[in-house]
Amino acid sequence: MNKGMLYWITGLSGAGKTTVGNRLYYRMRAQKKNTVIFDGGILKEIVGKDLGYRREDRLERAYRYSALCKLLTDQGIHVIICTIAMFDEIREWNREHIENYVEVFLDVEMEVLKRRSRNELYSESDGKTAGSDLAVEYPKDPDLVIKNDGRQSLDDIVQNILNYTVVPQKRWNRDEAYWDNYYAGQAVTEAVPSLFACAMLQKYIEIGGNLVELGCGNGRDSLYFAKHGVHVTGIDASEVAINELQKKNLLQNCIFICDDFVSAESLYRIQYDYCYSRFTLHAINVHQETQILKKAYDMLKENGYLFIEARSVNDKKYGAGQAVERNAYICDGHYRRFIVLQELLAKLQDIGFTIIESAESDQFAPLKGDIAVCVRVVAQKTNKDLQP
Repeated sequence: MNKGMLYWITGLSGAGKTTVGNRLYYRMRAQKKNTVIFDGGILKEIVGKDLGYRREDRLERAYRYSALCKLLTDQGIHVIICTIAMFDEIREWNREHIENYVEVFLDVEMEVLKRRSRNELYSESDGKTAGSDLAVEYPKDPDLVIKNDGRQSLDDIVQNILNYTVVPQKRWNRDEAYWDNYYAGQAVTEAVPSLFACAMLQKYIEIGGNLVELGCGNGRDSLYFAKHGVHVTGIDASEVAINELQKKNLLQNCIFICDDFVSAESLYRIQYDYCYSRFTLHAINVHQETQILKKAYDMLKENGYLFIEARSVNDKKYGAGQAVERNAYICDGHYRRFIVLQELLAKLQDIGFTIIESAESDQFAPLKGDIAVCVRVVAQKTNKDLQP
């Protein structure tokens, strides 16, 4: 899915954020109907009514603005937001998490701001506060700095913004082309389930439960669970695999979604009994692994289970190819990171999971010509207050 744009228009009170943002909105909407605009004052009433004006309150409010913008842009909606939110960590979060991000700083001299101010916001602290008693953290590296002091027309300012060439933020490459080619032509509905899926269904998964599979691939395990009465959501970034599954899947209790399971935020707003991850943790980096495990904890119901199977650092393919990160290599045309079992267990426990079982073996995933050494983990979301 193509991600939407985020124009983050910031500046002190009186800098003209709302005026510029509204003109930009109507120019964009004429060509792109899926465009929305947010003003900090309006958003404050919607997502920040419970917060005050201390620094930590303002920071939390700004994080909520950013999270809302990400949720929409991830679904292909273009967003314009006009907000002070003069915090370095918010802008850094935006750059790290929002793919098509443009930061516009309206830089206006204090004398002009004072003339425009209707509420006498500015005092002798000239420029040191955002119209309050809190210090301003000015943008260190905005994409555009616009001197909105009246010497440039509003239309010229908007055109300047629209002319900016957006450089998408570094996005994790899920090797879509490799996996599209891998899954092309496979008879997905006839695939045999993995030994891991069979073992988890036999020991833990109950009929009627809700399960999400992260990185479902050709759907063999998702379909296996669904055929045994489990309600399944399978997600994968391969359009070839998902399109094939959507065409051939006739099961009412199983749906397939084409998206990046790391950034599909709306998926994690649903509560599940089970989260199933087979051969997916080693397809993402350590930072994304932490994100996924935390999201899995949040979306699981109380006493829900997380199932993980992934290649170990003791696998024979460890070290093959080009090293790109610790325990990670590009080999056979795609990225593969190898898991240290004890590190994974410690991370899960830090998040709040209880480890039900864990093991490492070369018998978990026998493949033709490839004896994979894998780790298996079953973790449960239990009440933290009841943990020893």
